[in-house]
Amino acid sequence: MLIKGLLAHLERRRRQHWTALDFPEERIQSRPAVQVIAMEETGRTTALEHVSLGPLAAGDKNTDRLLTAVAPLEQDPALHVPEFHVDVAVSLALGPASMDLKLLTNGLRSWCARRLAAVPEGASRHVMTISGTPVRLQVEKMGCPGERGRLSILRAEPPVTFEAAVSTRLQARLGTLLTASADRHVLLFEKHDRLWSAGQLRTELEAALDFPELSRVHEIWMVDARASASDDGPTFRRVMPVGHLGDTHQDSAS
Repeated sequence: MLIKGLLAHLERRRRQHWTALDFPEERIQSRPAVQVIAMEETGRTTALEHVSLGPLAAGDKNTDRLLTAVAPLEQDPALHVPEFHVDVAVSLALGPASMDLKLLTNGLRSWCARRLAAVPEGASRHVMTISGTPVRLQVEKMGCPGERGRLSILRAEPPVTFEAAVSTRLQARLGTLLTASADRHVLLFEKHDRLWSAGQLRTELEAALDFPELSRVHEIWMVDARASASDDGPTFRRVMPVGHLGDTHQDSAS
């Protein structure tokens, strides 16, 4: 259960000691109920709700081609920054969509090898030039102290279905989470594909004007449970609020 994985992560990182777990969804049949309520040794309670976001469809061949071409870069340990999870989002607007993918991939490999270690923590924007064509990059670099680095490369433009998918999940589960009787409320999004990132989810949630009650959620997390050759297990990242404590944990051209 992914919520149990998040609780274990919080116990390791924050020294939050959980003394009891309740599973209201399993025992209450008369109405929708939150999935888990966890109690700490202090008596403070946290309600947690897990929602699965996807798998989504890319919607166009350019995205599929890009993700296939850059997949080997994600698995190259030489490009990983120790103790950091790095997302590199590549914009396919204004030219790169028609660029030779071998040139683009080689350019990304060179840029990541030379620049990622020095990129500041947090979100930043960059431009690299390949054969005279500017390629815009959006980078999010989050610390994962004590863990090996991880690199994700994706398209800067999320799928056209992304907004609707987030809205549908919030409509279905947010109210249930917030009506739970607990001191804190935590929402966990599960990622199934390479089509979106924690930063893109954060942007979507910040723009979700139909859900002002999101301000009552204490923390929003993302779990990437996809298996890969270099993974030891799910990776948990805090999406909101942005900060250093417990943000990431892995169970494990020019």
